[in-house]
Amino acid sequence: MSGRRIYFNIRNKISCLLNPALCLSCGIPIRAEELICEICFSALQQVQNPCTGCGLPQKYPGRLCPTCLHHHPDWQHMIAPLVYTGSVRQIMQDYKFNEQIHLANALLSCLYGLYQQRPVEILIPVPLHPLRLLERGFNQSNEIAQVLSRYLNIPVDNTSLQRIKSTQSQSGLSLNKRRKNLLKAFAFSPQQPYQSVALIDDVITSGSTLSEICKQLKKSGIEHIEVWSLARTLRHE
Repeated sequence: MSGRRIYFNIRNKISCLLNPALCLSCGIPIRAEELICEICFSALQQVQNPCTGCGLPQKYPGRLCPTCLHHHPDWQHMIAPLVYTGSVRQIMQDYKFNEQIHLANALLSCLYGLYQQRPVEILIPVPLHPLRLLERGFNQSNEIAQVLSRYLNIPVDNTSLQRIKSTQSQSGLSLNKRRKNLLKAFAFSPQQPYQSVALIDDVITSGSTLSEICKQLKKSGIEHIEVWSLARTLRHE
């Protein structure tokens, strides 16, 4: 654990002890079991009628968009409720790069109901390469998976899926270059057979990383794969 993460963890715990019922975003009093107030949460932009395949907004709820109907993703279902823009973008960047882990916890305290009652037996966080993990100090996807595990009572497997290739950052790459960048980047060696899993990521962009992981999972015989995330970039972004 990095020194900076230890500092942020201690600071956040002290804050919770001194102000156990204050919104982590605006600071107004809330119920003790809450982490973020309804006003702050409702101000975050949510994906309207998300496609169950790609997570992008569409006209009607609970359906596949025309693109996914003609070319279904490599997974069966996606949940990514927030639009990665504005306040959501700032929260996710503070969480990921400034180690403010409590912010993701606050979002999940409001969102965990969306992931309930799904046909999933294990949560598998998208892994970081060991060099990136050493640099960052924590895996943001694993932290999300651990919180969801506590809410949903579904175990986490953070060892079977490994990132074995240190790749170039996906940011700024075209879709084709993203796919080439990820070739043979992951290895999956489960300790026991799984039939249904949820891949956990923080933000969904093109889905290239998840598609590459799904190929490895399907080789092991997994029949049902879901993708769970906090936020989704929109196509025009």
